[in-house]
Amino acid sequence: MDFSLSEEQRMLQETVGKFVADRYSLDQRKAYMAQSAGHDHAVAGELVDLGLTLVQIPEEQGGLGGDAFDAMVVGEALGPGLVLEPVMDVMTAVSALSGGRDDILEDGNSHTLGLYERGQRYSLNPAITSVEGGKVSGTKTLVPHTAGTTHALVSAKENGQVGLYRVALSDAAVTVFNYPLQDGRPFADLQLDGAEAEKVDGISMAEIEAAVARMTIAECSVAVGAMQAALDMTKEYLSVRKQFGRPLAAFQELQFRLVDMNMEVQDARSMAIWAANQANLTTGEALLRAASMAKAKIGKAATYVAEDSIQLHGGMGMTLDYGIGAFAKYLITFNLLHGDVDYHMGRVMRLGG
Repeated sequence: MDFSLSEEQRMLQETVGKFVADRYSLDQRKAYMAQSAGHDHAVAGELVDLGLTLVQIPEEQGGLGGDAFDAMVVGEALGPGLVLEPVMDVMTAVSALSGGRDDILEDGNSHTLGLYERGQRYSLNPAITSVEGGKVSGTKTLVPHTAGTTHALVSAKENGQVGLYRVALSDAAVTVFNYPLQDGRPFADLQLDGAEAEKVDGISMAEIEAAVARMTIAECSVAVGAMQAALDMTKEYLSVRKQFGRPLAAFQELQFRLVDMNMEVQDARSMAIWAANQANLTTGEALLRAASMAKAKIGKAATYVAEDSIQLHGGMGMTLDYGIGAFAKYLITFNLLHGDVDYHMGRVMRLGG
């Protein structure tokens, strides 16, 4: 099968790559993180103007009608910028869980996902959050939260059945606790005390699991882009840093280490391509298994690249001012979000891997 990019995909890749180069250097990103919202609202608006969140929305609903390969192209191009905004979440899961509602699809960037609960590890089955009489109560953790977020799509149980509910964050019964992840991305916990909840029709546990699987596959491509950038930064450092009158890159042992890192990046890229193809072709348990295979492989590779890039930079890699640390933090955080290597390896086995 030919996995080369189409002309439209190359244009999409170039557009996103130019945005990252112009607006998301490591110094710019550091300045965005220092703002009260944890990111720059104007830059987030520019991302909205690019129309990336429309990539996987059908054309008849005003989107671009793209598939998982298009999401993969966007993700890998975003990776070197370590973008703070939840672009991939909105592009994949929010649009998939909209239930076809225009008020969500047309303003997806103002919506976030509240699917996890404290003490439940990576389970998507809500144990605490419930709906009664049109009001939702409970807690949600690890909710992406930017300055423009106005609503959350929250999973909850009503009469024993899992569903999805749209909740306004401005509701007096909603308390938002903001915090950054280790890599700087703005997240929040939600406390829901009888907040008004609109049920999103047609969404059950199966749809939620499938949406998170496709989001996980898309975010794997972001990690591949970040891994490639970390490898390139490490190569550059070893080529200019000298020891005993020679560039570090001239030492054979360090060349071998770079080769090993490159093999991990290329293997991860191949897995991301395979997983995107599976996201287009499969549903149900086959989709969940594909997402877990990809996350287990790429999560392990991401950790390897993060650790080796720091080690090959030596003491410089441990300083806050040098950029490689930002990539290492992102890659380690990526491995933990939506299930770590152990969780996904276990799910592969449970699903007949």
